Formats: sequence, C-alpha cells, structure tokens
Amino acid sequence: MNHTDTIPGPLYAEALATLSGIFGAPLDKGDVENFYLPLDQGPLAALAVISQLNGTAEGLRERVRSFGETTKAEVELNKAFCLLFLGAGGPKSAPPYESAYVGNGRLFQEPAGIMAKLLRQQGLAPSADFPEAPDHLVLELSLLQETLRLAGLTEEQADIDVIHNLHARLNGWVPDFAAACAAFDRTGFYADAARLLESLLNLPLPCPEPAAA
Repeated sequence: MNHTDTIPGPLYAEALATLSGIFGAPLDKGDVENFYLPLDQGPLAALAVISQLNGTAEGLRERVRSFGETTKAEVELNKAFCLLFLGAGGPKSAPPYESAYVGNGRLFQEPAGIMAKLLRQQGLAPSADFPEAPDHLVLELSLLQETLRLAGLTEEQADIDVIHNLHARLNGWVPDFAAACAAFDRTGFYADAARLLESLLNLPLPCPEPAAA
C-alpha cells in the first residue's frame, strides 16, 4: 500500500475499532499479553497492514513490551488510563469527550446533544455497559465504524453524509486530545495511540463524497 491508495472500507473500520478499544477501558491481563505477540498477530494487526501506520503501531507495541513483565505493564497502563481519562489526573488529564475541546470546554454541552441525535438517526444507542456521554471518543469512533460498514453495503447517501460529518467532527478535536495525551501520559502508550488515531483520520476516507449542498 502506498500513500496514494485508499484504505479499503472494512480495513479502515477495523482500524477504528482497534483504536476505539484502547480508549474504551483499561487493558486487562489478556489484553496486555496480546501486545507481546508479533505485530501482525496481535491486537494491532489491522494497523500493521496500513503502511502509513505500521511504524507507529510497532512503536505502540514496544511501549508495552518495554515494561518487561506483563504484570508491571498492566499496572502502569491502568494507572495511566485512570489519570488521563477518568479524571484522576485533575488538570493533567485528557478527557475523551468532544465537549472538552469545543466551545467553552465544559463537558456534556452541545457536542453531546448533536451526537445523541446522530446516534438516534442511525438507530443506535450506547450499550448499557458503557454509560458515557454521547460525545465520548469511543462512541464517536464506533458510530463512524458502524456507518462505514453500513455504507459499504447500502451506498445510501444519508449514511455517506453521516460519515463525512463524523469524520469532520473528529478531525476538529482529536488533534487537541492527542496533544493532551502527549503532554500528560507518563507511559507514552496512550499518547502513541492518540497519534495513531490522528494519523488514521488524516488518511483518505474510503467513502464517496457527500451530497452537494
């Protein structure tokens, strides 16, 4: 794959799902152990085959391996997750909500309302075991992923428009989120994951152009 190639839709969606999983919950023991597998056999396999992301994906894997024992890696990465994303770090955190980086920076503001409407429009809702605001990074990525898969089957213009809407929204705040991760992540793991996400979002969308206004 070279820089002029468009990533196939299913692969782009799988890459989104991979990164969404990293930001959704602390890694458990099994998750951490899988990072010790070869890159193309572990949890970052979808990223490994995208040439523009392969090097950073390998660096992310090495972040985990650098802790040595898996138990130490699990403990340190879970600490970092809580400090960055669950508010334990106070001002030295990286809230995974669009509202934190748009408008006045207060959580649960207009972006949450817009995302709630988009979810309803697509017939989706947050799962009961993920009780987060609709503008949480994981929910925005999940909606983009699911709509990409759907558009690949239906080619419905409404789905294509949602994809471009979400992509623009994410590109509007993920760079600031990634900068916060880079500033405050003491492990470097989540900073690299956010950088991977930013790079993925900068690649061409595997989707037709939206309808003319």
